[in-house]
Amino acid sequence: ALQASQAEPRDKALNHLVGGVDRLTRVVNQLLTLARVEPQVARQAWQPVDLEATVRQALVELTPWMLGKGLELALEVQPGRYLIHGDGPLVEIALQNLVTNAANFSPEGAEVEVLLSADGEQHLTLSVRDHGPGIDEEKIERLFERFYSRDNPGGAGLGLSIVEMIASHLGGSITLSNHPDGGLLATLLLPRAPHDEP
Repeated sequence: ALQASQAEPRDKALNHLVGGVDRLTRVVNQLLTLARVEPQVARQAWQPVDLEATVRQALVELTPWMLGKGLELALEVQPGRYLIHGDGPLVEIALQNLVTNAANFSPEGAEVEVLLSADGEQHLTLSVRDHGPGIDEEKIERLFERFYSRDNPGGAGLGLSIVEMIASHLGGSITLSNHPDGGLLATLLLPRAPHDEP
C-alpha cells in the first residue's frame, strides 16, 4: 500500500491487509477462548444451570451480529424443564460457536434454527441448523480437528473443537450431520441435572 502510486492498487493492498487482520483477530480470539475454557473445564465446579435461560441470553447477545450479516435467528423450545449440572458461561461459549459456524455457511437472508428439546428422561438436546450446503460425510469428523476450517478461509478452525471439549467435560457429546432438508445440523447432547424431574 505504501508503495502504490495510484488509488486502485493502494485500496486493493489495504483491503487485503484488512482481511488478513480480521482472520488473525478471529484466530487470536478463539485461542484466547481456548485458554479460558481449558482451566474452567478442569476445575469442574459445576452448579445447577437453567439451560433455557442460558440459551435465550446467548441468542439475545448474538442477534445484532446476525442481523448485521443479513441472517435471522429462530429459537424453538419444546415444553419441559431444562436444568443441567454445569457451567452457564461454558454453555454460552459452545452455543455462540455453533451459531457462528452456522452463520458462516448460511446464504444471505437465511434462518439459523436453534432447538431445545429433551432426549428421553436423562438428556437434553440443544441443536443448531443452518441452511447452507451441508458437508461431505467423509469430512464431518475432520471438523473437530483444531485449525481445520472447511471452505472458510476466514475461519480459525477452533470453534468446533472448543465445543467438543466443553461437551465432553459436561458429560455430553456433540455430533454433526447433514439435515434431510438441507444444511448442517449440530446436536449438543447434555445430561439432565441429577434429581431433576422432566
